[in-house]
Amino acid sequence: MDNYDKILVSSNLIRRHASMKVDYSAPVQVFMWQVLQDSLETLDVSRISVWLLNSDPEKSILECVANTDWGVNDIPKDLPYLTKSDYPRYFEAIEFGAPIIADNAHTDHRTIDFTYTYLKTENIKSMLDTIIFSEGSPIGVVCFEQKANFREWNKDEVYFAELIADCCTYRFMAQKQAKLEDKLVNLVFYDDLTGVYNRRYFFDAIERTISLHVRKSLPLAIGFIDFDNFKSINDTYGHQAGDEVLKGFSKIAQTFLRREDLIFRFGGEEFVIVFQGVNVIEAKNALVRLQSGVKTMLINHGNKALNFTFSAGVVELHKKLSIKDVIKQADKLLYKAKKEGKNRVEY
Repeated sequence: MDNYDKILVSSNLIRRHASMKVDYSAPVQVFMWQVLQDSLETLDVSRISVWLLNSDPEKSILECVANTDWGVNDIPKDLPYLTKSDYPRYFEAIEFGAPIIADNAHTDHRTIDFTYTYLKTENIKSMLDTIIFSEGSPIGVVCFEQKANFREWNKDEVYFAELIADCCTYRFMAQKQAKLEDKLVNLVFYDDLTGVYNRRYFFDAIERTISLHVRKSLPLAIGFIDFDNFKSINDTYGHQAGDEVLKGFSKIAQTFLRREDLIFRFGGEEFVIVFQGVNVIEAKNALVRLQSGVKTMLINHGNKALNFTFSAGVVELHKKLSIKDVIKQADKLLYKAKKEGKNRVEY
């Protein structure tokens, strides 16, 4: 098989690999690993690396995010980077957008700045760098390096290298889409301030949770929580202080509760906790323990240390109760706790 046929076969394989679903929450080294390894074998080069421009245009930094010299999970803690002030001609070539075909990287005007800082120390003779684009603008580069001997890159090798840059473009676009989808899920199901589930997700999940517990004959209890005198915190110290209280409560609640317990911000200073697999007495005791933890917690706001309490009503669910009935009952119990002195749990 000649070089052209080898590149053609590998191109089809790499395009297949690039279209496969991967975990885009993983580092670039991980989700580009297979594509880069296939490319390394196809072009028979010494090293391939992927570099991305910093998103802040004022910094003009190019950071190495993947490298065939690294293991799939062997990513350095501090990623290598280049600055435009050190390598202005190289950065200008990337911004121009054409492939950098440097048969002799020591004399090519675009790569000559690397001669003494990198090329000679690494024994690199030739470079072929192709540009990664996003929405028409360069966002990075795929760097193919040849050590020991100078190499004349032929047009098929250049086309192949550009294909790899296009695979990177595709993967980075897919990563961006995945991050956007995750963000949308968070907006739909999570409270932006506290990070716990929101009211919408409560109503989305509660019917399924009730059905599951009814089928398995497991107890299920719901606690409705409302902060005591929360309005006075906002009025006295401002809404930012109130936000700190809400965030502090969410954090301590997640440390006191079991992993099975689900916490939702229902609105304002109201929270709901779904206690899976426990009865109303056990749920009440859990809330009393949480009250003790909250009572000893101080929220730092400026030079003030704020403390707060909450009241709660707890109801045990069963198949005869609709979720509207549960909310109504819990609300009555919560009102009773407030009326009878606050910092109480009624059930």
